[in-house]
Amino acid sequence: MQNETTQTEAYVDGDTPFEEAEKSIDFLTVALALMGYLVGGVIGLFYVWFFLGWSGVVLSQLLGGIMGLLVAVYRQHIRQSIHNIYIEIRTTKGAGRIDLAGRMALIIPAFASIFTIVLILTLLLAESAPILTNPEFGPIIYLQTAWKHDDELFGILVFMIGSFFTSGIAIGLAVPLGVGGAILLSEFAPHAMRSALRMVIEMMAAIPSIVYGLWAFTVLRFWVAALSTETSNGLSLLSGGLILAIMLLPTVVTVSEDALQAVPNSLREASLALGASRSETARKIVLSAALPGVGAAVVLSLGRAIGETMAILLVTGNSAVIPFSLFDPCYVMTSVIANQL
Repeated sequence: MQNETTQTEAYVDGDTPFEEAEKSIDFLTVALALMGYLVGGVIGLFYVWFFLGWSGVVLSQLLGGIMGLLVAVYRQHIRQSIHNIYIEIRTTKGAGRIDLAGRMALIIPAFASIFTIVLILTLLLAESAPILTNPEFGPIIYLQTAWKHDDELFGILVFMIGSFFTSGIAIGLAVPLGVGGAILLSEFAPHAMRSALRMVIEMMAAIPSIVYGLWAFTVLRFWVAALSTETSNGLSLLSGGLILAIMLLPTVVTVSEDALQAVPNSLREASLALGASRSETARKIVLSAALPGVGAAVVLSLGRAIGETMAILLVTGNSAVIPFSLFDPCYVMTSVIANQL
């Protein structure tokens, strides 16, 4: 019968309750915008002095506007995704429902992870709001260098500079060496050598930070002092960057190697068949295909470099001055937090 349509065709054509569900996207946009107002209102409720009340309004409008804009930009994708899920739920039969239920169950932990991150950011924003919006302090603390809590001076520029340069030195050393080591293990090393080196690298990753810090304090800082032309005890910016680089190296190597190993062998074989050498294949084909994974290794390493405390605390000198040399002492943000507790 030509006029009859199957159940699946009816769903695809939109002759389903989804037509009504599509209209709820507009309400979703409004709800997300109102959520931004709620966040600002909660902050203003607990902190009445929240920049004379106006910062809460501006913040809530900003958050709501951002969320509403994201929904507006990706509205078609959201609608299509909901439509596809609805069709799949209604048309899947038999054993396929078990697989579908498993995939749908994964959505819960995924959204839980996102919600946790948003909650952490909201809490940090709420707790830091009083100092950042106080007319006597505010964003000016990012430009001040004096840190004297007894005199209510809270300049953090020195600590930001220390964290930036130590992390920069560490990333600048760990990423090239780590990616090079990953290419060696993945593309050139024999299987026995690869297994032995990988075991050593994984053991390095398991060493606690305090052990690295003690080794740097008793050994590494004296090597750094020997490089300086001035009298130095080795507690310096360079010592902090070097020990961080050593700590980050295992992470960069392991994550980058996993990304390189995930590249299909067909790409390697095609490159070699066209006359490229193994080194050219590794550099131009395999590494290019694995760049997203290598980027993930860099991001993970940067996060650890910025958040590292104990090793940095022992070898940077903890002097609240701006370093003008690699051999000058410095003070990083995490060390300040640890010392002020």
